Amino acid sequence: MTKRSIASGGVAAGLVLLLAACTNPYDPGQRAVGGGLLGAGAGAAIGGAVAGGHGAALGAAIGGATGALGGAATTPPPPPPPQGYYGPPGGYSQAAPGYGYPPSGYGQPGPGYGYPPSGYGQPAPGYGYPSSGYGQPAPGYGYPPPSY
Repeated sequence: MTKRSIASGGVAAGLVLLLAACTNPYDPGQRAVGGGLLGAGAGAAIGGAVAGGHGAALGAAIGGATGALGGAATTPPPPPPPQGYYGPPGGYSQAAPGYGYPPSGYGQPGPGYGYPPSGYGQPAPGYGYPSSGYGQPAPGYGYPPPSY
């Protein structure tokens, strides 16, 4: 008779361990449910052994509440994500150094590069046509002066 009860106790313990492995250890809700079930089972066993049928019900209620609170209170924080070969998670989302847009700390490009600022009505100096203040083309362009 003792061999049979030892075997059935071992099978029950194995099933409890298998079911405990099916939860997320970082979810407080799942830990509260698991702790409540284990506490209710242990409380019912102790209450039934000490006080009989009514003691089993009272032990299950007290053990379940204590186990649920203990399971939720002892939830560990999740571990940080592993650092892969390509750096932080989403390693392909960042461009390699030297490619793409410059970081936001950079100012405007130097003079003569890119488009002129949008506030100008005319192109930046050195680009486009000479300003309209010339009566004649700039020196060196067009016809020679009339003094020849």
